[in-house]
Amino acid sequence: MLRPPHLRPGDLIRVVAPSGPIPPDDFAQGAAVLSARYQLRYDPTSLFRATGFTAGPDQIRLAELVAALRDPDARAIIMGRGGYGLLRILAGIEPELLRRAAKPIVGFSDGTLLLAQAARAGLASIHGPVVAQLGRLAEGDHDALFAALEQPDARLLCSGLETLVKGHAQGPLLGGNLEVFSRMLGTPYLPDLRGAILFFEDVGERPYRLDRLLTQLELAGAFQAAAGLVAGEFLGCDEPASSKLAFCTASDVVRERLSRLRIPVVLGAPIGHGRHNRALPYGTRVELDADAGTLAALEGAVC
Repeated sequence: MLRPPHLRPGDLIRVVAPSGPIPPDDFAQGAAVLSARYQLRYDPTSLFRATGFTAGPDQIRLAELVAALRDPDARAIIMGRGGYGLLRILAGIEPELLRRAAKPIVGFSDGTLLLAQAARAGLASIHGPVVAQLGRLAEGDHDALFAALEQPDARLLCSGLETLVKGHAQGPLLGGNLEVFSRMLGTPYLPDLRGAILFFEDVGERPYRLDRLLTQLELAGAFQAAAGLVAGEFLGCDEPASSKLAFCTASDVVRERLSRLRIPVVLGAPIGHGRHNRALPYGTRVELDADAGTLAALEGAVC
């Protein structure tokens, strides 16, 4: 796995919007956090543009992503927001371009697709906050993002995780948003999951849909191929109290589906759409100790 060069304070980061349109107020808060440490380069016209549920037509969003990858001044790329849209341009994201660019790419949610393509290209990236989320996160999450961009060394990523299935495993860290990740099944864009430590989070998916997604991954052989699994936050996934389906919670589903696996499984990682979103190296080797409730990077996302 190729690890791109690390950043230093003052380096230039290119902001892109390959998915949904970005709320200006949320963006301003996150940009203030990043601008205190790095230079930002972006086109406000493209970031806040909206064509239906995407930040502009497919060909324009793809062209802007390609331009950011080719920008010789940009040391890293960070998504402005998730949402939806990367699936529509996935076929145009050439693995060789990602590898030649050799820049850390930061994103999550819909950005799962972009990170997965970087992994397929043999390039490490960072599953971490988008700009529109960053301003709402705690300082510890800011520091974790800066560390992911700047520190190549091995380090502890998460501790205090709940043990669901005991065990110990090492492997490349892959996964992301559960719903988005599942859309790569049956396509040539799914990374090689053999020996991987998988991690998942989601937002707004009701319990029966989480059950369907996890069962689909199991039927597709994803869990049989993997070496371990880390569950993050599943925000807003419970049925309303007034619903006839409220007898089953998201936590019930996740525990029942994952407790059956024959690989180490932990719950409660501070990853997702809520108040915490800890930056993780994507595609590089990590160590999961389910007995101790820890996830540690054996190498950083950068070199």
